[in-house]
Amino acid sequence: MSRKHFPDFFTNKGPIPTTVTPLQFGKMTYYQSRVNPDKDEYGHSSKPNLKPYTDNDDEMLVCEDIEDSYDITLTKNGKFFTSLYVPSKLLSYIIGAKGVKLKSLQRDTNTIIKVPRMNEKGEVTITGESERKVASARAQIAMIVAQRKERMQPTHFIAIPIVSDTINENLIQFKNEIMENPPAGVTESLFQNPVKLHLTIVMLKILDEDELDLAKKNLQTCYNESIAGIYNEIKGNEITVQGVEIMNDDPANVYVLYGKVKMPNDTLLTKLQNIADALNSYFCRVGIAKKEYEKVKLHMTLMNTSFRKGSEGKGSFDATDILQKYRDFYFGSFELKELHLCIRGTTTADDGAVKYYDTASVISL
Repeated sequence: MSRKHFPDFFTNKGPIPTTVTPLQFGKMTYYQSRVNPDKDEYGHSSKPNLKPYTDNDDEMLVCEDIEDSYDITLTKNGKFFTSLYVPSKLLSYIIGAKGVKLKSLQRDTNTIIKVPRMNEKGEVTITGESERKVASARAQIAMIVAQRKERMQPTHFIAIPIVSDTINENLIQFKNEIMENPPAGVTESLFQNPVKLHLTIVMLKILDEDELDLAKKNLQTCYNESIAGIYNEIKGNEITVQGVEIMNDDPANVYVLYGKVKMPNDTLLTKLQNIADALNSYFCRVGIAKKEYEKVKLHMTLMNTSFRKGSEGKGSFDATDILQKYRDFYFGSFELKELHLCIRGTTTADDGAVKYYDTASVISL
């Protein structure tokens, strides 16, 4: 896959230890597959080591929702059939070592499951005598895909680019003033580079060209169906970034500090929020994002511990004085003119200079 459309990420390898439990709902029996909560097959703890919220462009642990809408058809020979798309990178986790996982799935659900060969396009197909068994097999495969994606980093994100000389200049001023007498934990590498400024709307996990095409198509469709009408009501009104806030509750131990997003009045701000939420919901429905919060947090990242380099580590910093001094600091304003499907890990030019993210798709508003 070309560098243009995909970042250079690698996934963890090895099967995920799971437990399958039958669940009775009325006359129907479904099967739930879950990760063993304590140890994996190598004896390592599988409990997540969670830390405070960090800006999603650089670090996030999410996975797609298990599908809740699909078709199971009755074939001419009286068998039940369904199919689902699985990215080629994840097929090996359905097959397992020497086909053990696939054989186990077929045996447990009494179905025939056909998986495309490596690097071969196509869908996983499931055929069985019982609609219930076919549904169970599909649910278990969807669970494997979701669990594996949960271990992956986001590859792309939808963003509103911030283009403003005033904001760029004031961000540099903000940085220079703080670095004159930096608080505990504050280093120069924490600050966002002005050329990368944007509002993150939703993080995506896109594993191949088919999913990328799906993302592009849905960005355009979402704009046509949900965003265009709202945008016409806020068009021409500038978005302002003023004041600072943190992602957690302890100002002495901060991981992300951001600029607050404002508009001329609450009605316009609500409409901007509606645009962000519509995008988030749309991509969650197609299975390449997960809705983690009820509403998208509109923010412009100013400082982020994930920006630290090398031996600096990812430790928190003290933002107590920054919050007080810059609570009303005016960074500037910009217009909403485009929506970007950005590719993570693409902010370094060939000559080593920092640049804005490569884009896989751009919607001009």
